[in-house]
Amino acid sequence: MAIDIPVERRFKDLDPLNHVSNATFLDYIMEARVRLYLAIDPDIMRSGDQVVARQEINYRAPIEYSTEPLVLRTWVSHIGNTSFTIECQIWDGGALAADAKTVVVCFDIGSNKPIPIPEDFRAGLAAHHAEQPPT
Repeated sequence: MAIDIPVERRFKDLDPLNHVSNATFLDYIMEARVRLYLAIDPDIMRSGDQVVARQEINYRAPIEYSTEPLVLRTWVSHIGNTSFTIECQIWDGGALAADAKTVVVCFDIGSNKPIPIPEDFRAGLAAHHAEQPPT
């Protein structure tokens, strides 16, 4: 199941061309990931045992400043043994402005190695799993 997350755009997000900077898209995507984590388990944010291994963004349309929030449609598209993939679509009104994939790896900082996804967190990820982009 996907969740729709409203995110306010800020004037400081704009670049000299008067649209949201491509680097700011990463901030929006990170916000979506954090809010998904909070929906699954608020304590997961304190564990610090995850790292982003890959970030992929397809820019579809520029985003201009508006007081209307963007909508970040976010879901889990893959759950592996040590990693999972979160996908996000950034909607500006009725237009798809970007889509992104983030691969996150559960990680033991002490041993500097990947670890299996904890079972309780895996169950939370599974509740937000969808292989196809939700409509």
